[in-house]
Amino acid sequence: MNSPVTNKHVVIAIPVLFVGGTEIQTLNLVTVLKSGGYQVSVCCYYEYDDSMVEEVQAAGAHVMLMKLNREDGLVNLFKKLRHLFSELNPDIVHVQYIAPGLVPIVAAKVAGVKTVFATVHQPGRTYGWRAKFLLRTAARLCNAFFCNSRAVEESWFGNSAVLEPGTLLCKRKHYTIYNSIDLQEIGESVAGVNREELKRSLGISGKKVVGVVGRLREEKGQTVLLDAMVEVLKVIPEVMLVVVGNGPDREKLQQKAHSLGTADHVLWLGQRTPKEVFRLYAIMDIVAVPSLFEGFGLSAAEAMATGVPVVATRVDGLAEVVEDGTSGYLVHVGDSKELAGAITDLLLNPKKAKAMGQSGYGRVKENFSTDLFREVTISTYGYCT
Repeated sequence: MNSPVTNKHVVIAIPVLFVGGTEIQTLNLVTVLKSGGYQVSVCCYYEYDDSMVEEVQAAGAHVMLMKLNREDGLVNLFKKLRHLFSELNPDIVHVQYIAPGLVPIVAAKVAGVKTVFATVHQPGRTYGWRAKFLLRTAARLCNAFFCNSRAVEESWFGNSAVLEPGTLLCKRKHYTIYNSIDLQEIGESVAGVNREELKRSLGISGKKVVGVVGRLREEKGQTVLLDAMVEVLKVIPEVMLVVVGNGPDREKLQQKAHSLGTADHVLWLGQRTPKEVFRLYAIMDIVAVPSLFEGFGLSAAEAMATGVPVVATRVDGLAEVVEDGTSGYLVHVGDSKELAGAITDLLLNPKKAKAMGQSGYGRVKENFSTDLFREVTISTYGYCT
């Protein structure tokens, strides 16, 4: 890894700062860049959550909340960002490519920023030709364009290559850099948890726990999981589904649980900070990730980092994170029966579940650790600047 760099200023541009996978990776990027001696600012142009802003600030970044109104349009966003980048004159702008991803890239180039990176976190298969055209145009404008899994890269560009430390970027314009998991932080958070005491405080003592973590939105597949739990409860009545996260579909999902007659077996914990989420993994016997599409699958990797086996859908980046039959199970998208069968199998076979959890930890350590992410990121930044 390159020696720490000083007096280099990086601006990370992102539309929103909520508690989600992209924001968690933004937090990890801040931490890694600070460890490399970079000055880091995070520019959020639209909505934000106070708790995530505090997390990013605590990691050492200066956070700029532009508080722009989406209804003012993209031209206004471009003008505001161009002015900001011109005023700050950063060495690097790194754009988290969430719509409108092309605008901040163009603004940075017009403002004269010499080095522009971008990272896309969602697979392109759910988008049309226009979105792909815009993203590929953005990639041509960047010094390098990153994807958080090979599946994501292939869906946008038709091919993929994992960026290794020291790789010369001149060989190609786009690469895969996997999301990172801080094994030390997660380990310290989980080590301090009294599992039974925490379960007692949540009113679920003596229950098997299936956990699901993430935004409550249709694409996350929680409705399929609720259907699956009906079948699981027929075999193992003492199971609780613990739902961590919030989102626009919460009320609809709660109504579905009532209509299925499983409301008493679902605990809705709402949005939690990353550290609180790590502690909650300690009470989960299994983590389910039933997403309809998923760029990487952060909750799957986090669960594996705590030694918890994962049952996930065989889609996109999730199929790269979870090794089917070794660190968990992969099931077909939307198949509640298959999902229920996999969950039931692990709940009924704790030795198998434990072995899969141990394997998952090893997989995260080998492929998705913060140390690896730091080495790739710092060497790439150093090479390009």
